[in-house]
Amino acid sequence: MFVIDGRAAAMQASEHASRRKSAAAAAAAADIRPINANQAPRRPIRVPGAAPRAPKALTSKAPLALALAPKPPPAPSADLPDFSGAIEGIQPPTDKASKPPDAPLGPLPTDENGERSLLQSRSGIDADESYGKQEYALSSYLKLHPVLSLESTSYETLQLVANLVESTSIPTKELEIVPKPHDDRYLRSPNVDLGERPCNFGNRCICVWMARWRYGDDTDMAFIGTEFLLPSQADEFKRSGKLPHTPGKCLVCSRYVQTYIYRCARADPTFKPSAAIPLQAYGNSLGVEAGESVPTHSSVANDSDGYRQEALLFVDEQWADTAAARGAMASLLWRPCVKFDTSHYEYVKDPSGLPRLLQHGVGAEEETPSVHFCQPVGEAKRPPLPANPRTPPPNPPSPA
Repeated sequence: MFVIDGRAAAMQASEHASRRKSAAAAAAAADIRPINANQAPRRPIRVPGAAPRAPKALTSKAPLALALAPKPPPAPSADLPDFSGAIEGIQPPTDKASKPPDAPLGPLPTDENGERSLLQSRSGIDADESYGKQEYALSSYLKLHPVLSLESTSYETLQLVANLVESTSIPTKELEIVPKPHDDRYLRSPNVDLGERPCNFGNRCICVWMARWRYGDDTDMAFIGTEFLLPSQADEFKRSGKLPHTPGKCLVCSRYVQTYIYRCARADPTFKPSAAIPLQAYGNSLGVEAGESVPTHSSVANDSDGYRQEALLFVDEQWADTAAARGAMASLLWRPCVKFDTSHYEYVKDPSGLPRLLQHGVGAEEETPSVHFCQPVGEAKRPPLPANPRTPPPNPPSPA
């Protein structure tokens, strides 16, 4: 038993010695520097609390204890940066170190009750407020996935969009442009002696009912307006006396029907411009109209002989997405048309004593306080007081 134990102990000691020799040889081989290397030798990094690194063996015949003895670190060189202690607490070189992150923003300011302010401190329009409906849809589409923005601007996609222009174009029709002075000549009763015709609404004409609403049923300001003729039709009537085959409406009734049809189309997305719209008052039929028949003409806007922007029919962006706006009624998107508003008309009498209408506050060259600033009304100027009055002011009466 003793012999067996002695042999086992000798074998363990020999195996332990061979392992230490192998570890020392591996450590020495790791520090071997090639002869063609131009870089400075690497200096070991001292880590506090770590075991010292085994130095290179001097010779193959050196004892194992000398090879494993700790070697003092070399003195620091002036031309090499010192990376000692870079692991625990010691800062690395500043020229290659990354900057620390910025401090996070503090909490939003609050009042004495801890409530945040309702209004923001900076002035301006937010990004989502400056977008329209179309811009918002495009922005939402691009934010869905980043690749979509690249796909939407590719050659194939743009070519497909270009091919759809012919089938998605908005049709428009040519309209005759009518200035404001021409409209002013037709806000009266017809001259039957010259062959003019009255409004085809007859006693239901808007010119009659506006006067009754303002002045009562027994007023003498009510009249049936004359048939409105375009400038080309008026020239033909003066030259040959020929009128259109179908009697038309007066200017006020024409604007009324046009505004009514537009509001019907604006309120109903399924509005069909080709459908007939019956016009009636108290069950009495006045005729039929269709959306494809409006507008009949275009007016001059923002010019000396035109109308103000406030007097025109407002066509918003949402109506442009409906089928009616992209069909027969598409001209309302591009042509200025005057809307119907009872406050734009004033009843007067001409020199012959016949009633007529005047357009009030709709002309582009008119100056009104509601649109432009006016000079304030001043009092009558008084003469300046003399610097040295010759006569003293009268004494006030003494109390009795």
